[in-house]
Amino acid sequence: MSEEITETLDAVLVGRLRREYLLPYNHPPRLNTLGGNLSYAAAAFAMWGGKAGLLTRVDKTFPLGWLELFGERGFDLEGVRLSEEKIDERLFVAYTDAHLPQYENPVTWFAERQLSFPRELLGYDPGPTRLCSKTENHPYSLRISDAPKAYLDLSAAHICPIDFVSHKMLPSLLKAGMIQTLSMRAAPCYMDPSYFGEMRGLLSDLTVFMLTEGEGSKLFQGQSVDLWEIVEELASLGPEYVIMDLKDGSRMVFDRFSRRRWVVPTYGVNMVDPTGMRDAFDGGFLFNYRKTYDVVKGALCGQISAGFCAEGSGPAYLLDCLPGLKEARVEVLRSRVIAV
Repeated sequence: MSEEITETLDAVLVGRLRREYLLPYNHPPRLNTLGGNLSYAAAAFAMWGGKAGLLTRVDKTFPLGWLELFGERGFDLEGVRLSEEKIDERLFVAYTDAHLPQYENPVTWFAERQLSFPRELLGYDPGPTRLCSKTENHPYSLRISDAPKAYLDLSAAHICPIDFVSHKMLPSLLKAGMIQTLSMRAAPCYMDPSYFGEMRGLLSDLTVFMLTEGEGSKLFQGQSVDLWEIVEELASLGPEYVIMDLKDGSRMVFDRFSRRRWVVPTYGVNMVDPTGMRDAFDGGFLFNYRKTYDVVKGALCGQISAGFCAEGSGPAYLLDCLPGLKEARVEVLRSRVIAV
């Protein structure tokens, strides 16, 4: 990648790409199409006019042509690495209502909706719910050598949920370069009391840490049930800001330096498919925070991105936003922000 291309990029986005098999509620299925947290974060980033380098590991059979929608918008794909190990990138989700996802028994869900079962899902197993390994790489785990050197010359980065080993390695790698703003969303597999002692090492280099209410409550099980106390304790481990997603879709935002707190509400939309909403928030947040260094403005734009994501299905939907609509929604939502 030439220096000229690097100068056109706003950030590096790190995460996973998946083959999605989605059965939304009251909406046509999306079968064997582009998905994964990286694709939604990138689409939201592009929705606001941003360009990024994508860093991920994929199986050699992954359809790289799916990524042309990002290449056409000035994204750099040199960081999409082909793994020598087999990666099962299939992800099945069925929704029993507009919000409730089911990840198991795809045969049952296809039969219930009288849909032909895709051959590509034969043998699919979502795998047991378990904790991340603290030492072992997965085939999709990022390695130090995966990051193109030019990506480290960018000024901002976001890390989507991957696994513990990747999240432990990536912040120090990225901050060793020119990256100044670094956000990361928690991976659910390590948000557990048994990992509490590891959190300072994970968070110390971050600018922003994102997590859900459920993840925070589980991590602090037996220690605290006060969500603001949990947010402040996490911020004390290093991040300038901590953003917690609440069950109703609103976001708690805490500024460690000023000690200020806000609740940024959700923008109500007609829910079609909630897949990728959190990652869309993250992509929209990072691009807009970097423009103004205003954490509330970043969170407002993130909420609008999440809403657009839910109104359609798949990352490509985010790229068809009508000009001016997202900015108008930000102004509507701004008046609803609550300073705590």
